[in-house]
Amino acid sequence: MMSRNYRSVVVLTIMLGFVSAWAVAEEETGHHLYPHQHLAFFAGGGFERDSHGHEENGFSLGVIYELQFREKWGIGAAVEELSGDDLHRSWAVAIPLNYHPNEKWRFFAGPGFETGEKDKFRIRVGIAYEYSLNDRLSASPEFLVDFIEGGAKTYVLGIAIVYGFWP
Repeated sequence: MMSRNYRSVVVLTIMLGFVSAWAVAEEETGHHLYPHQHLAFFAGGGFERDSHGHEENGFSLGVIYELQFREKWGIGAAVEELSGDDLHRSWAVAIPLNYHPNEKWRFFAGPGFETGEKDKFRIRVGIAYEYSLNDRLSASPEFLVDFIEGGAKTYVLGIAIVYGFWP
């Protein structure tokens, strides 16, 4: 079971992120009024490597939400399932802070946890590049790495189909 300290860090990060996002949500930058919101469906493949070097392959499906509260900053939530014949993890949740250096690139990192045989704390880091399909839809290849309590790492490469909406 995930310890109370780790759960407290995740809950505190979620609360502080959303409170600060709403506090600056009315900021106007250039021609955009913030906040922007993004909802994405993610699919990808990956593998998990434990601290002994053993690897397990799997497929990842998930949903990603981001509240972009400033031109370059956003906070989000990701929920996904990594499944495969020999994987121990069933669900993963992350609360990443997102940095957008421009309209195309997004870098993200944040705490989370996973469920499976045993709940574990983790840190997710990743990078994405967004290809606009129209004013609201885009396709975004993403690469992410999860650093999991106990020394395991999960590597996932996939694509997100993103729908953007704003006030």
